Amino acid sequence: MDRKKELLWRAYLVLFGFVLVTGVILFKIFNISFIERDKWKRQGEANVQWRTVDADRGNIYAEESNLLATSLQFFEVRMDLSLVKDEIFRKEVDSLALFLSKFREAKSTKSKEQWKTDLITARKKGNKYFYLARGLDIEAYNRLRQAPILRHGKYRGGLIDVRYGKRVKPYRELASRTIGLDRENADRIGIEGYFDKSLKGKTDKRLMKRLPTNFGEKDVWVPVFDPSENEISRGNDVITTINIDMQDIVHQELYEGVSKLSAEGGTAILMETHTGAIKAISNLTRAEDGNYYEMYNQAVGRLSEPGSTMKLATMLALMEDGMTNTDTTVFLNYGVRQFSDRTMHDSEKHGRKYASMAEVFEISSNVGTASLANDMYNSVQGRKLWINRLKQFGLNEPTGIDISGEAAPEIKDPVRNKNSWYGTTIPWMAHGYELMMTPLQILNFYNGVANGGTVLKPYLVSEIRKGDEVIKQFEPTVLIKQMAKPENIAKAKLMMEGVVLRGTAKNIKSQYLSLAGKTGTARTNYAVSGEYAKYNASFCGYFPAENPMYTMIVVVYDPKNVFYGGFAAGPIFKNVAEKVFALKTKQARLLSDSLATSANLPMAANGKTSDFEYIFKTIGIQTEEKSSGDWTQIKPSDGIIRFNNKNINTELIPNVVGMGARDALFILEKVGVKVKINGVGKVTRQSIPQGASAKGQTIYLDLN
Repeated sequence: MDRKKELLWRAYLVLFGFVLVTGVILFKIFNISFIERDKWKRQGEANVQWRTVDADRGNIYAEESNLLATSLQFFEVRMDLSLVKDEIFRKEVDSLALFLSKFREAKSTKSKEQWKTDLITARKKGNKYFYLARGLDIEAYNRLRQAPILRHGKYRGGLIDVRYGKRVKPYRELASRTIGLDRENADRIGIEGYFDKSLKGKTDKRLMKRLPTNFGEKDVWVPVFDPSENEISRGNDVITTINIDMQDIVHQELYEGVSKLSAEGGTAILMETHTGAIKAISNLTRAEDGNYYEMYNQAVGRLSEPGSTMKLATMLALMEDGMTNTDTTVFLNYGVRQFSDRTMHDSEKHGRKYASMAEVFEISSNVGTASLANDMYNSVQGRKLWINRLKQFGLNEPTGIDISGEAAPEIKDPVRNKNSWYGTTIPWMAHGYELMMTPLQILNFYNGVANGGTVLKPYLVSEIRKGDEVIKQFEPTVLIKQMAKPENIAKAKLMMEGVVLRGTAKNIKSQYLSLAGKTGTARTNYAVSGEYAKYNASFCGYFPAENPMYTMIVVVYDPKNVFYGGFAAGPIFKNVAEKVFALKTKQARLLSDSLATSANLPMAANGKTSDFEYIFKTIGIQTEEKSSGDWTQIKPSDGIIRFNNKNINTELIPNVVGMGARDALFILEKVGVKVKINGVGKVTRQSIPQGASAKGQTIYLDLN
């Protein structure tokens, strides 16, 4: 009986112990959850947090799907040496040191012995964030994570990896300032800035932990989980109107032109006449090293006095008011005339006492243009009429182009600016002084004339896409339906043709196509004369003259030796026009005659069925049958092209080496993998070999 009581007491004692411990635990839970909740929450959030992570920025493309800007993924790799087991470290530190000494992507000159010494020293100090390498692509990162010690993973090998995106421009300087910059702690500019919300996409949350650092150092936060386990979302793609071939032509011709003239810089814009789409835009500024770079978007943001390119607006206003016609006789007085308290001179001595208005425009007579405007508009009512005509042409407003940084034009108003309105204001404004405009604003006015009087909004972006889905499409936008009477527009166009045929730009007359436009030469430092005088030279016009396809402006800032618009900017305009026209007409012909023979049939290739059908129909190559699938293989045989359906294995990685970016994307997205592209051209390397499993993979393609 005593034995039984003893056992019962022991059981009760154990039970009481359990109850007591349970009570303590419950009290602790209650205390932590409710009484000390805020205290522990603060401590927990100090070291582990859900932190906001930006999505990968979307790509910016030219109109032919050439990459203008993209985000490439890179890794920084470090080690928490305090987590590595003693046995693993002793056994593999020598091998890791050898691996790191030969790992060229680490960009380190350390020998094996130096690496080993540094690893041992860092481990003794309990270093939790020992640096190994940065800027690793996915292939290099995967090789490093399989290195000795690191291959044991995060908790046994101390592996710490931080993924980050880097914005790159495959074409470097081409349209660089217009594409813009994506910079930390600074304003984004260009397309990157204006379409930032679309490009950056939605933010995401990622569980991050804080690593201990030395006093005063910035906190380091790293993902709790492997970066590859949580794919970052991606922003939308922006498709621009830029044609990469035309952009290359414009950039190279402008570069050669400003270099030859040792100019301060220059800008050139090529616009599609009937749509307002910008096909090419280049901005060059001379740096301290003497070379020219895209440093500032002068085309959109730089205000200056336009000089003689303003004369087109003056002539058009005069004709709109019925005051003159192209054959109106103008008194030139041999190129000299007094206006109020100032004397005006023509830039070249022409020895003419009289000329028609058309001739005044062709020889770019300052005196003739100023005389017409002064006689017609330099009165109280006339000044208001003059300004209203400029407003009618849209010259008083920005173009509204979808890019940050457009400067507003500065045009005097006789009422609002009466304190700065002088007796010389009308004659000087008439030939391009006492007002400020950007090259884009001048171009848009000229484009309105080339387009028969319809002024369009210039635009640089045609679509915003999410994969294959079009999120938003941008169409041509009419700003002014008819800025002047059609008959006056026609006369203005004839005068611009005369400038190239007989006037100040006759030196750029082309044997390949007709050009029309106006030269401009603007003095920029009035107080200085002689060899220290500075000018801006420009030419604005369109081509072909009889049926305008493109309108273009070229401005050369402070050219040396040669400063007249016809000789400094005109040749650049001519060279671009001839090359762009040749490019356009060559594309239209597509060499149909030579390709139609069996000897010149294209080689076997894989691609999108609809693309092949369109190409062969356009150039007149006979095909035997059409493919029923989206993806096909073409083979030349007996003078015709045969289509064969190409089946895609959706479970395995295909071989896309040699394909263009579009075709490679098409087939890889069909198998469900995520694609990251580096470069332009054709695929030269793929990070995952053919035949590997496609499930959940991200493949990196190098193009060249």
